[in-house]
Amino acid sequence: MRFDVFNLPTFDPRVDGEDEGMFERIRSLAALADTLGYDGLWLAEHHFQTHGGILSAPDVVLAGLAAAAPHMRLGLGVVQVPYHHPLSIAERIATLDQVCGGRLDVGLGRAFLKCEYDGFGVPMDESRARFNEGVEIVVGALHGPLEARADGFTSYPALSIQPRPRQRPVPPLWVAAATTPATFEWAGREGFNLMVAPMLSADRQSLGEKIDLYLSTRRDAGHPPGEILVNVHVHVAATDEEARADADDHLDRYVTETKAAGASAIEAFHRDGVPADFALYPELGRRWATFSVDNAIARNSVVIGSPETCVRAMDELIDSTRATVVAGTFDFGQRRASVEESLRLFASDVIPKLAGNVR
Repeated sequence: MRFDVFNLPTFDPRVDGEDEGMFERIRSLAALADTLGYDGLWLAEHHFQTHGGILSAPDVVLAGLAAAAPHMRLGLGVVQVPYHHPLSIAERIATLDQVCGGRLDVGLGRAFLKCEYDGFGVPMDESRARFNEGVEIVVGALHGPLEARADGFTSYPALSIQPRPRQRPVPPLWVAAATTPATFEWAGREGFNLMVAPMLSADRQSLGEKIDLYLSTRRDAGHPPGEILVNVHVHVAATDEEARADADDHLDRYVTETKAAGASAIEAFHRDGVPADFALYPELGRRWATFSVDNAIARNSVVIGSPETCVRAMDELIDSTRATVVAGTFDFGQRRASVEESLRLFASDVIPKLAGNVR
């Protein structure tokens, strides 16, 4: 098992202060996680709103963190492919892999927020086509010279990107999948590693069925076993009561900011119809509308409690998702001291006691 830290902040300057305070917090917590022996650090990408928008250039931030966290792998989680020119994506991936000394993992995703699609002028009903084409070009460019292309969304002459990535043939590649079975199936068929988040799934059973689809498709396509990363919000304290007192209000605020980011899409879909590529999006919106911390804990989509409680919950989560990587979102707005203590307790009192842990 590998145990990573995942950072997707909701940042509102009216509440959280100046931008530089958030970046210093990210740097400080990354350095602590590195000293505690965590295996990797992932930064999300979002744009134009409080939900993750401060990490609009995660590759730049990771380049700055490479020295502060010299032992961990560094992950883009995820590059939102439909918004960017795929050759630029490939160049930035290769450059970051060189800068961090070959420690890079790359997550690729379709993205799902309407405000972002609108901001970049990309129609949501082109999401899957742009993603599939973009990923094909990115992977081809990372592997070597490209032949000329004159069809689809992107045209270019025969070329090679510079620099080449440090890792050969390419850094590990992951695809984020949330609610759409076709994405799980495509990721398996193409041989990518998989990233999932239980908070985005209706229940553990439906998520497990989609993971089974990924695994069976991958196997049928002749690919060797892949990696499965599960991203989950985590807060550990000395007792269950202390953990809930530290985490509940902040997780509620985090989800409120997340719902606000998707509200414009839900409103537009009710008015104009749902794009085919996002047929399950309204269902996701309805689930988030009824979110409660009690519910999330009960269905094991967050892990909050004492070390003993977190060991039980994490064992169940790893078993149900077949995870090979756990990427914990430890910082969702709590006091910095309580986030630091949570990181320490998870490293010292949870990881060593997880069943099947082979560290």
